[in-house]
Amino acid sequence: MRDEMDLQLIGLLQIDPRISWSKAGEILQMSPTTVANHWNQLVDKGLAWICTHPNLEHRFTAVVEVDCQTEFLPPVIEKMCSHPLITSVDETTGQRDLLLTIMAPDMATLTSLIIDWIGGLEGVHGTRSSLVTNVIVGAEAWRVNILTQRQVNQALPQRTPDKPAVDTDDADLALAQALAHDGRASIASLSQELGMPTSTVHRRMRRLLSNRNLIMRCDTAPEVAGWLLECTWLTTVAFNYKTRVIELLREQPSLRSCMWMTGGNNLRVNFRLNHRSAMGALESSIAAAIPGLAPDETIVHLRSHKSMGWLLRPDGSCTGEFVSPYSVPKRSRG
Repeated sequence: MRDEMDLQLIGLLQIDPRISWSKAGEILQMSPTTVANHWNQLVDKGLAWICTHPNLEHRFTAVVEVDCQTEFLPPVIEKMCSHPLITSVDETTGQRDLLLTIMAPDMATLTSLIIDWIGGLEGVHGTRSSLVTNVIVGAEAWRVNILTQRQVNQALPQRTPDKPAVDTDDADLALAQALAHDGRASIASLSQELGMPTSTVHRRMRRLLSNRNLIMRCDTAPEVAGWLLECTWLTTVAFNYKTRVIELLREQPSLRSCMWMTGGNNLRVNFRLNHRSAMGALESSIAAAIPGLAPDETIVHLRSHKSMGWLLRPDGSCTGEFVSPYSVPKRSRG
């Protein structure tokens, strides 16, 4: 059963994953201790968790479809879930058995992983890959939409100006890895773990987040957030329709992520739906606005095994087990 207090807390953490318990308590009119206890219970049950990962656009990110013989699926899934560069693993409907998200530091590593490692797994008999060229809407933008506008305004973090682009170093890498394991870790505990002054930890974290080297989000299990289906929509959009299509998609409350891709379809859109007819309604609204535009395929996610490094149970809740992806790569100056 969905709890109003839990949903409001998740809503706050979706806006600011590192909001202080005192600020959250003030917004929700509860004590900081009560708010923290609610969050800890959600995490212990695997119903909500903080996900921290490198920006997809700062890596060589690919969505890979895998064909696998049915009898080999369990061991293949287990191997893929244990690989740090394979950040998400889903069983789906349609023309593939598995749908993967892979984030690699360079093209050679990505190529070797797809062709040699995945292609060499017993039972795998085909793969098809598409590169992410631009993330229009990231999964961190999805909301449970339970908060009042006043609460949303109160929860918005203080905006910080973008810092000048600099190469990340080993200290940034260590901080990113620590936050990937525990996105709510305090500055003091991070300082102790990493052997850095608290001021340095704070400064580096602000820079990594403001420059979007790191992305943080609050993820939820279907049970607590109330979504029934997760779908991915594949389509091809002509250049002159791109702006209008994106405007329409942004208006959809069920939109989770949206990105331009290489390959046969240039647009991949992910939705979380609270009723089965929602996808048809969305397709109808877009077709009415832009006649002739329709998805080439609507993929239904049957079972998610891994999401940005976190291993999931069959019901979509988090096991608490985490396979850390390679952290933020060094970026050369333009």
